[in-house]
This record gives sequence, structure tokens and C-alpha cells, in this order.
Amino acid sequence: MLKNVRSHESYLSFVVEQLDELYKDKAFLKTFYSEPIIWCSLIDLTDATMLLRHRYSSNPRGRKPRQPCDMLRSLMLMHYHHISSIDKWVYTLKTTPVLAVLSGFSPYNVPGVGTFYDFFNRLWLGSTPHLSNRNNRKLKKPRKKGKKNQKQEPKNPKIVEKLVKRALKNKDIKYTPKAHDQLQMIFQSLFVNKSATQGLLGDTMSLSILGDGSPVVTGGRPYGKFLCDCRKQGNWKCQCKRQFSDPDADYGWDSSREKYYYGRSLFMVTASDSPYDLPIYPRLYRASKHDSVLFVSTFHELKHWYSDWKISEVILDSALDAFPIYEMLEHYDVSAIIDLNPRRSKQFQHKQMDINLKGVPVCPIGREMIHWGLNQKTYRRKWRCPAVCGKWECPNPCSDSDYGRTFYTATKDNPRLFPRIKRDSKEWRKRYSLRTGVERCIKRQKVDYRLEDSRGRSSRHWNIRTYIIGMCQHADAWIKEAKKNNFVATNPIIQSFLSL
Repeated sequence: MLKNVRSHESYLSFVVEQLDELYKDKAFLKTFYSEPIIWCSLIDLTDATMLLRHRYSSNPRGRKPRQPCDMLRSLMLMHYHHISSIDKWVYTLKTTPVLAVLSGFSPYNVPGVGTFYDFFNRLWLGSTPHLSNRNNRKLKKPRKKGKKNQKQEPKNPKIVEKLVKRALKNKDIKYTPKAHDQLQMIFQSLFVNKSATQGLLGDTMSLSILGDGSPVVTGGRPYGKFLCDCRKQGNWKCQCKRQFSDPDADYGWDSSREKYYYGRSLFMVTASDSPYDLPIYPRLYRASKHDSVLFVSTFHELKHWYSDWKISEVILDSALDAFPIYEMLEHYDVSAIIDLNPRRSKQFQHKQMDINLKGVPVCPIGREMIHWGLNQKTYRRKWRCPAVCGKWECPNPCSDSDYGRTFYTATKDNPRLFPRIKRDSKEWRKRYSLRTGVERCIKRQKVDYRLEDSRGRSSRHWNIRTYIIGMCQHADAWIKEAKKNNFVATNPIIQSFLSL
């Protein structure tokens, strides 16, 4: 039973007292641990206790549990120091008292490995660490390979259209609880909302988001563990049941490395106007699912979690260039900035007029018509004859009017051909250039924080690790903002740390 919740101010006082008692050489702390000290002082995790209270027993008997805010802070410090093993981290806490104190623990009373895994169960709402129970034969690696930088098409070509139709038809369907919901609640309440309040995500009432998928390799084996004695009898191709350490993983295509991998797909949603490329909603799926399928489900989950925000713009790469996605975004009054997929792009026709890949009407002699205004409310564009506007004589005029031929295109007619922001315009290029922000966010997860260094074998492990790293990304941004605004130099609490 949780009692006597410690405030952030009490935690800071505890750290000052413990460090003052343990370390007489203050220069050592300033040289090697000034950054982690400032980092922890800016992270207020007091509300984590309230969010996790229902995950603890209400029985006053028994051993007193560890404070959830201290356990969560310790996990963040573990990832901050690029340690992926709980066993190694517990050893580090016992041998490095300053890290134990910064976590909120007494250096003489550090939690054990089992305590951390018990805390994992409180963060994970699933009954087991896995989401499925695959016990059949091993998965076969697909033979058909894709090309470099080209993701493989979904097995069912109509799957995106079916998902979008189902979602738009059943608008009143309630959100289905997920095993990672507790992690998302903590991440959103303690980190995303705080960053939004500081203006680090842009305008939440007109939010522009980015989305992209990335492969995550698991530590499990696709072959599984044999539970039979068939191999002793010479049968190496038996169909008996096997035990899989990571039954939720499967094969996916890594287009950048041009090879198949066994694991998951991380679909990351970030704020495009964030100066620090901060994550909003990280989501893990099976590796075999295509990014276009992942985006449809992720977008609707995002609208559930951030129902009080207004998403006004979505910027995606050509892997998500599917007409149903444009229709879905237009239905929700969201501007779609999606690069055309060259494999699906060709000369189009609209109302018996040729349309090029830029979404510009082409007159009968092959010249692009001139853009002549936009209705901002209906996104209806007017196009005029290039000969009349350019004051040159057309060899084959298609109108007798002195004003020349006019043509109209509207986003509602074909949101893929005629997006709200004109393709290949200066504004389009400026907005689409922001798409690399989601790649930098994923790079922070996989390179800077070494997401794949862990050999985890469960959905619980990978979700907790992904969310904790996302929390660290927000904390890193807060430190940069504090230094930029000279908050570190003027804050008396931080000065008390540095003056130890």
C-alpha cells in the first residue's frame, strides 16, 4: 500500500543531504555528475504515484513498496547511462552511490532485480509479457525481396481501403484498451503535456505531426526451442510444437539494409514544429505490417489519447501514398502532405483534362495551365489558359473567349491529386522538408539511446524501453531549454546541487 507520497521538493532535499554526507570531494561531483544532477532536478515525477496507485495492493499489511516515482526515475537514469540490463543496473546502483541517491534510494538500501521486474508488471496492463501465444512451427522467411529504399507492398492490396472504410463507418466505436496504456498515460501526463505547455511541440490547437516506421530487431529466435525428441530419432523437420521466447515477433523487410529482420516495427509520431523532434506517440507493431496499415490504426489511437488537441496537418513519406489515407485525413479536416510514390504515379485525367504529377492541369498542346487563385474555405483552385496569361498566340486555341479557357480543381474531388497545399510549390517544399524530424527522433531512440542494444524478448520489454527512452528525449529537451533561458544559473535549487 502506497503511503506518504514524497514531493519533488522533498526528493531534492534528500539528494542534497545524501550527496553532502557521502562526498567530501565536491569537485568530483561537479566534474562527472553535474549533468545528471541537473537532469534529475528538472524531472518532477510526483504524479506518477497517483497514476500508478491502482496498480498496488490496498492491503496495509506486508512490506512497504518502493515509491513509483523513484523506480521510474531510476529506469530513466539507466537508459540515460546507456545500460540495457537490469542486473547490470542494480550492480551499478550498489557500486555507484551517487546514481542510487539521484534515483531516490538510500545508497545502503538499493532495490533488487526482482523489484524492478515487479515494477514492470505495474507498468504493463497485460496478463503476460507477450500479446500472443504462438506455439506452432517456426516462421518462414519470405523469399521475395524488395528494392533498396522501397518497402514491400502489403500482402492484401485492399487492406488499407478496408481499414479506412471500417473506421469511418463505425465512428462511435470505443477505444479498445491496450496493454501499453499505462505507459502512455504516464508519458502523456508527465512529459508530453509539460513539453506542450512550454511550447516545445508547436500549437496544439493546430498541430502538425510526422509519422514513420522503423525496424526493431528482437533478441528472440525465429526457430524456437524444440519440445520433442524427434531430432534424436533423425527427424529434423518435425511439425511438433515449439517454445518461442518472443512469440509476438515476426519477419519484416528492412528497406535501408536490403534484408529481412526478425522483430517488430516501431511507428513513431512526432511534432513537426518541435525544435527538438520530440515524440508524441511511439507504437510497436508486428514487423510484417506495412507502414500504411500502421498509420491508419495509429492515427485513430492518437485522436483518442489527444482528443483535446486539433491535428491540422500530417506529413508522411511516399510509403504512405495511398488514396484511402488521403480520404481519411480529408474526412477529419486534416491537410495531407504526402510525397507521391513513383511506382503509383503516372499521368492522370480529371474531367477530361490531363493532370501532371504536380497536380497541374495540362492544356491540349501540352503546356501547364496558370494558377489563378485559391478559395481558402473550399480549397478550390482556378487555372487559366497559359497563352492568354502569357500573351502569346496558341497554335490550337481551345476557347473563343478573350479570357481564355478556365479550369477548376478542388481537394474534395481528389485529395491525392489536388492537396490543400499545391504540390511542388514553395510552401509544399518548406513543409515537406520538416519530415526528416521523425527520422531524427527515431535516430535518437536507436542510435543515441541504443534501443536495439537490449536483447529483449517480450512486448512488455520493448514497449517499456521505447517509452522510457521517449521520456528521456523530453527531459533532454527541458535541459536545453533551461540552459537557453539561463534557468540553470538562476535556479537556487540547482545551485544548491552545484555548490555541494
